Amino acid sequence: MRDTGRSSTAHRAGRRRSAVRAATMICAAMLLAASAAGCSSSVDGSGSAAPGEVAAYSSDVAASRESAGRDDASKLCREAMSSMVVMVRGYNAFVRRLTEVHTYSDVGDLDDKARASLIAGADLIRQQVTEATPADVADPANRFLDSTGRLGAAIGQRQLDGLNPVAAQWTRDKQATLNACSVYLPLPPTVAASPVPTSGASDAGPSSAPTPPPTP
Repeated sequence: MRDTGRSSTAHRAGRRRSAVRAATMICAAMLLAASAAGCSSSVDGSGSAAPGEVAAYSSDVAASRESAGRDDASKLCREAMSSMVVMVRGYNAFVRRLTEVHTYSDVGDLDDKARASLIAGADLIRQQVTEATPADVADPANRFLDSTGRLGAAIGQRQLDGLNPVAAQWTRDKQATLNACSVYLPLPPTVAASPVPTSGASDAGPSSAPTPPPTP
């Protein structure tokens, strides 16, 4: 009789444990289902942005690029204008002397100084041309740099007749750069200098002597 009582008690305890485990599993399943339902209701899974958000972002990006471009253009123009003053000063000193003596042998070191100012100025300007620089100022600046290289080479080769057309093109490309820069910066008075004086026709000497082009 005692064994039968203990068996009955153990049997009832086992059924209670089974019921608790079943209830626990049911609650866990309900919690998982509720969590899944909550997630599915808050995220649609499409990963797409609203049209208004895309337009606002695109507008911000465009404004940022435009601002960066204007900043780079201003930096380029500041450097170009300051470097041009030094370049023109060195070139004018050289060409004035060459107009007087009509030979490179008598200009002293002015030809070397002119070339040095052209090279140094071109290097400084070139450093300010970036991918963000607007084409309306970067393109004429690059053409001016090319002309500067040709002018320096002509002086290095001690050209006389050949110096005129190279210097004239250099002057035109310089002015085109200044015109483009006027959109971004006011031009200082020092950029608009007067032409270099030339010798009179009666004492001009050999026809191979170059006629100096106008300065900036």
